[in-house]
Amino acid sequence: MAAQAKVLIFESPYAAANYLLKKWQEIAQWAVVDHQLFNVALSGGRTPAEFYCRLCALENYGLWQRTHLFPGDERFVPANDKDSNFRMIKSNLLDYIHIPPQNVHPVPTNGKNAAVAAEEYKNILMDHFADQHKPLPRFDLILLGIGEDGHTASLFPGMEQQTRDPDIAVMPVSLPHLKTDRVSLSLPVINSASNVVVLVLGVTKAGIIQKILEDNYPCPAAQVNPTGGRLTFVLDKEAAGKLSRPLTYLQEDDALCLKTS
Repeated sequence: MAAQAKVLIFESPYAAANYLLKKWQEIAQWAVVDHQLFNVALSGGRTPAEFYCRLCALENYGLWQRTHLFPGDERFVPANDKDSNFRMIKSNLLDYIHIPPQNVHPVPTNGKNAAVAAEEYKNILMDHFADQHKPLPRFDLILLGIGEDGHTASLFPGMEQQTRDPDIAVMPVSLPHLKTDRVSLSLPVINSASNVVVLVLGVTKAGIIQKILEDNYPCPAAQVNPTGGRLTFVLDKEAAGKLSRPLTYLQEDDALCLKTS
């Protein structure tokens, strides 16, 4: 785990979502002042659904007009498929907010295969971030989750060599144990972000969190280390349940703050 990471442990997923809502607004306001836009990559899966529902209450029309949303990864399935990350984000967030359609940038999964989708998505990113004049897009905020095997976005154990290539922004992912191929932001793009928030909830994630935070377990999630950015782990008490080393806690908002340095 990156030495500068901040770890916040909350009493419940609701408290974690409440903190994230405040953090979202804080980062968004900074980004709009700094460069007029707020660019966010969102995670899929079940974990962030409650946060997306809470985010619907953010009735700031002007801010949504300047917000651009991108999936951090996607399964190569139709947009209305039950396994689609975009469908989850749409049904929990997009259907309830006043964001211009052109500000939402799904992975194009209606083409030939995941490799084609990855190339098209890379072009979408490069066009949108062209004014940054950087080799890789720099998001204001990337929201990630962690799988029980230590994967994040769709970067899985065993892909370390591929995920570190500094010239790759978006990559197709095809592995024998996956039901469908996927498209994912690369680790260099994740580590280029100004802010990365890793949201981990539930007892089933306690084992991998303990390995990452205490044992330096070599997995993609442990390689998240923003260069010049901030990394925050947001956990509920169940996800933090197997942490065993002596900890120093501070009261901060509704959370316990774990000092990591």
